[in-house]
Formats: sequence, structure tokens, C-alpha cells
Amino acid sequence: MATRTFRTTTRLAAASLLAGIALLGAPAYAESMSAKDPADATASLYDLRRVSANYKDAKLVVDVKVTDLVTESDGGPASMSLFVDTDRSKVGPELRLGTGLQTGTDWQLTRMKKWRAVGEPLTCGHKVKLVPDQDKVRFRINTGCLGKPDELRVGVKMVDLWDGSHPVSDWFKGVRSWTRWLDRG
Repeated sequence: MATRTFRTTTRLAAASLLAGIALLGAPAYAESMSAKDPADATASLYDLRRVSANYKDAKLVVDVKVTDLVTESDGGPASMSLFVDTDRSKVGPELRLGTGLQTGTDWQLTRMKKWRAVGEPLTCGHKVKLVPDQDKVRFRINTGCLGKPDELRVGVKMVDLWDGSHPVSDWFKGVRSWTRWLDRG
């Protein structure tokens, strides 16, 4: 009986040790968030409806759902900007990734200071993808551009100039509003 108890205790200790090692070696998971935005820019097809952000070691990925992503328009242009705040001590975002919302558009990543673009466009890893069948715009910024901050938050703004005399502007959750702070995974 003592031998059986010793074997059981030894097996339990070994299993506990292996489980502990496995937990220590487990990969870090990204912090994510997703939030709805009210229908407050109904005069535009691009009314912001949901923002989902995922921040992990290699990149920041933000998906923005709109009411109806049309990739060709005979009206005026529409654009979207993703603002990234990486420093709580400074006013405004440190980065802005802006894009048009029609097929063939280009995008540009710039540094920001007090809500104004500064310097030349950045060439580090970033991308924008329009996904019309999902009414989604996907933004991706690699940490080479971000500088690997421990935390960040994002803001999103859409501008629709279909009727130039009455431009439609829509901020996620309100003018110059932000998501909650996300920790790097």
C-alpha cells in the first residue's frame, strides 16, 4: 500500500510539475476589444458600426465595420483614419493611418503631434484592406512602426464628401474618442 501511495504521489507531483512548466511556456495572448457604434451618420453609406482591435507582439490589427462598403462611387470621395495613441503623457495620437474607401485607393501612415501630421509618410510595415463583402476595412500596423509600447488605444474617424456642401463626419464613440487601453500580448 505504501508503494502504491508513493507512486500515486510521485505521478501527481510529476503531472503538477509538467502542468506548471506548460503554463510558464504558454504563449502570450493579444488583448482584444470590440465595441459597437450607434447609427449616427445615416446620411453616409460608411456610417461606423463596430470597431474591433487586437494588439499583440507582432502587430496591431483593427477591423472597422461600416453600414455599406461600396468600392466604387459616382459621388464624392470618402475616407477613414485610424488614430493610434501610444503615450498617455502626450496630447493626441502618435500615429495616423489614413485611407480612401474606394477601389484603387492608397493609404498613408504618418506620425502625429497634437492631432497634426508631422514629417514624411512612414515606410515601416502597415497595410489597409477593403473587404466589401463584409462591409469592413482592416488596418494593420506592425510593431516596427508602433515602437512596441506596453499599451495603446485607437480612435477612428470617417469623412464622406458625397455631397461636398454637407460633408458627413463620424467618429467612433464621439469626436476624438478612444477605445480602452489595450495591453501588448
